[in-house]
Amino acid sequence: MAQPMTDDPASAGAAEAAGTATAPGPAIAHAPVPSRQRMRDGTELLLRTWLPDPGRFAEPLGSVLLVHGLAEHAGRYQHVADLLCGSGLRVRAFDLRGHGASGGARMVADHPDIYLEDLAEIYDAALHGWNELPILLGHSMGGLIAARFATARVRPVRALVLSSPALALRLAQPVLALHRVLLTLAPRLRVPNPIDARHLSHDPAVVAAYRADPLVQTTITASVLESFIRGMAQAQADAARLEAPMLMLVGGADRVVDPAGSRSFFDNAPADLRDEVWYPHGYHEIFNEAQPLRGEVFAALSDWLQRHLQPSATARPPPA
Repeated sequence: MAQPMTDDPASAGAAEAAGTATAPGPAIAHAPVPSRQRMRDGTELLLRTWLPDPGRFAEPLGSVLLVHGLAEHAGRYQHVADLLCGSGLRVRAFDLRGHGASGGARMVADHPDIYLEDLAEIYDAALHGWNELPILLGHSMGGLIAARFATARVRPVRALVLSSPALALRLAQPVLALHRVLLTLAPRLRVPNPIDARHLSHDPAVVAAYRADPLVQTTITASVLESFIRGMAQAQADAARLEAPMLMLVGGADRVVDPAGSRSFFDNAPADLRDEVWYPHGYHEIFNEAQPLRGEVFAALSDWLQRHLQPSATARPPPA
């Protein structure tokens, strides 16, 4: 089992600086502890771990594994970690391979399930240290990874929270045709990332900070897009296999991913496990939306977590 590695102060410091610059909200209430974890193929990923105030919580009420979206990094989620820690949860997030301050070729997926496999290794190390089932929280691409992880039953999870998950994309036929050519001839070729920062949030400060963030990637490869295409189809097919309570937080005006994918996934998930809050005017990064919407999203998340923070299930060993 991979274990946390010694910090890399230079890369971790850069990541934290970028995260502080991009995350909206109040000053940092809970400082992250950076570390690194080596994957089975030797790639080192940057981790951040936040702990709740021991003065308020003698023991954490649970644990969260947070998975960020395409091209960004986990340092942008300080304000989300603050909210979770304020609810008594400890939080671990990591920069996906090829993203942020983690290792790996920039924006390259060696095979479609590589991000799923990395999450399994992060999960195993967390389970070993914390001995409890974690809540998975994923945004956008991270939401797709988290949804796949839960519905494929890679490991058992306590709950699933999806923020604007990438469960469908609007891809024109010319784009798909080019993708197929690149996937065959140059799957690792980096081409411009089509995400328009103006469509992330109604808050101009968030847009400006995203554009200025040195750790945000500006390219994508056919190998990464293929992980989306295959993963979305499989997640939709497996929605009925969900075994844990799920909250979906969806921006109805999302132009980065197609929110219809969230609707379809939700409709096919078990009715007794699913909750959804739909924000008709919300853009893609609903955790970073302009006020008052951001506060409404955080309140919905906090309320749902409080209702589900019963004593967690005893951790079961992961399958061999």
